[in-house]
Amino acid sequence: MHGFIPSRWTAVFTAALLYLGLPGAASAETPVEAPPEAHIALILPSKAKAIAGPSEAVWHGAQAAELRLGDELTPKLRLYPTTERDEDALLAYQQALKNGAVGVIGPLTRGGIAKLVEFGSPEVPVLALNSLDGLGQRNNLYGLGLSIEAEVRQVVRLMRTEGVRKPLVIESDGALTKRMREAFNAEWTRNGDALPMELKFADAKDGLAKLKTSVDALAPDAIFLAADQKKARLIRPYLGADRPVYATSQVWSGKFGRVSVLNNDLAGVRFVDMPWLLDPYQHDIASFKRNDKPLSPDLERLYALGLDAYRLSLMLLVAAPGASIELEGVSGTLRLGEDGQFQRDLLRGDIGGQPRTPKPEPEPLPAADPAGLTVTTQPVS
Repeated sequence: MHGFIPSRWTAVFTAALLYLGLPGAASAETPVEAPPEAHIALILPSKAKAIAGPSEAVWHGAQAAELRLGDELTPKLRLYPTTERDEDALLAYQQALKNGAVGVIGPLTRGGIAKLVEFGSPEVPVLALNSLDGLGQRNNLYGLGLSIEAEVRQVVRLMRTEGVRKPLVIESDGALTKRMREAFNAEWTRNGDALPMELKFADAKDGLAKLKTSVDALAPDAIFLAADQKKARLIRPYLGADRPVYATSQVWSGKFGRVSVLNNDLAGVRFVDMPWLLDPYQHDIASFKRNDKPLSPDLERLYALGLDAYRLSLMLLVAAPGASIELEGVSGTLRLGEDGQFQRDLLRGDIGGQPRTPKPEPEPLPAADPAGLTVTTQPVS
């Protein structure tokens, strides 16, 4: 269930505090003078102007999870804001330990994570909000991120299950789209298959006409768009309707149906995304508070990341070494890999489609008498 909390939380968490040598709840007989407060530290570069918005989305998501799942015995969240300097993440971590942190969420950037692991394995469970690739495996270090490479790998698996055998990759300009293409090729050839066909989209006046001619000549049975939403909207109408088109969640506006012009241009494109966006009315997901102000799809994903990070941090606090950890999260089905990285299984979506769970009907208004007063009934004694 999405609202899962480890059973017998009070007893297990108290035991965990004792194991870590940190104070539990003080009794009336044994008053304690201002001990460090057991808490979960959230280390985010919210002082860095360029990524203050993403940091804020993660923070608000974690707060939403605490609001829904925390109680008086659950360690409270505490934000440790940093600048863009990687060294600040290490300083924040060290300060959090002094203040009694029993778990850490963050850092958010790979540089910050790398700086932290230079000093060996963390003393308390650290759930870094990024990929751990190339950083080496450490005790007490876990990763949860929104890697575009991981998303592309799942798109490849989706294409294979839907019978694709001769894909064409169309790549537009950009560092992110290059990563999409490279991840697609690596996953497609992982079991010995030949490299997929490739076309580079030239954003010139006659580029689209040439693209259509080239696609027809290659005759693929499916197309993967390594493109952002803007370029995908240009390309899609020239690909015809006789073969499926796949992409990452970067092409989706986050809106259902065809009310959006963006959805009209890209209608039918298949992609994968998290339940928070594709199944927002599912009961367990809907039980978590949404952000007070509307967010872009990218920031919604980071909000969901913060929400699941809090839930996983509670599980990590009480998990035995080597334990299997799995969560039906709002950012995907999360499973802990042997490398300490949480893998995310996403949902399949179609642009222009509808949410998996229908939007609930509004509650009917109470009946009113002719004078405008609400009509109520009393039980007969």
